[in-house]
Amino acid sequence: MVKKWQDLSVLIVGCGSIGKRHARVLNSLGVADLRACDPLAEQRESLLAQVPTVKMYETYEAGLADRPDTVLIGTPPWLHIPQAAQAIRAGCHVLSEKPLSDSTDGMDDLVALAAAENRKVMVAHCFRYHDGLLKAQQILEAGRVGRLVSVRALVGEHLPDVRPDYRSLFSAQHGGAFDLMHDIDLAIWYAGLPVKQVYALSGSFSDIGITAPDVAEILIGFEGRCLATVHLDFFQRPRHRQIELIGAAGVIIVEFARWDHCTVSVYEAAKAAWEHEEMVTDRDDMFRAEDREFLEAVADDKPIRCTIAEGRKAVEVVLAATQRGGQ
Repeated sequence: MVKKWQDLSVLIVGCGSIGKRHARVLNSLGVADLRACDPLAEQRESLLAQVPTVKMYETYEAGLADRPDTVLIGTPPWLHIPQAAQAIRAGCHVLSEKPLSDSTDGMDDLVALAAAENRKVMVAHCFRYHDGLLKAQQILEAGRVGRLVSVRALVGEHLPDVRPDYRSLFSAQHGGAFDLMHDIDLAIWYAGLPVKQVYALSGSFSDIGITAPDVAEILIGFEGRCLATVHLDFFQRPRHRQIELIGAAGVIIVEFARWDHCTVSVYEAAKAAWEHEEMVTDRDDMFRAEDREFLEAVADDKPIRCTIAEGRKAVEVVLAATQRGGQ
């Protein structure tokens, strides 16, 4: 019997902050059969404190043995591809958190495996579901600012304020500011063109005391006369997030330093005037839209939009940016 999307079982792999968020979101969407696994007892207990109805497992293998319909992977990046492959072999569809991996190793094999087993794999680039950023995409597609020529993306936040335990975080020890790669994905998404060149400078320049890069400046060249500049930092105060889409006939600016508020501004050269739209937002809204789209794709056999191939693009840019300043 074909299940409705709310009736699909979901095994959340990893009970850290992102696992807890997905558990809360899926619960709010009415998904009743929620399961989770994590080797750390304190992480399991912490998730259960927020969503007590989740069925908990100590190991991933035990969770897969109960044959869930879907698996949501929220573990460190280097585990995503092998765990996705395990899930597919167990008959599950997969939603993997970003980044898809910390390398491109195994991606082609994962595509082939998913196709052979007829399983869906989606990469969770949640900012593609943010109301303000979606509005900008609609304006761009409507041609109101002409052909996109340049993207300027900037995100900065003070990591010690966001996470007081920041020194123990994976991102503080490894990827650093590159963990803020949503804005790289957004630049690629808006451009809609193959990446041709990547140049970058990055390093630990602030005083927050991490060895991983706390700032990165990235230049991306696309085929088809378009480029992007992306700034990522882990020390800026106050928090700042803005993306500018500069077209041949105008500009779109999306600014959302706060999770509960967003401003979308549009300048059309033909009108010679700015339009501003203030939007009330909720951080979990984009996760709700993302999780629901994935479950509906599984239940109704709809195509996945953010595929492995889409998720690979941002990984390749990060790899190029961290290898001797780009290529």
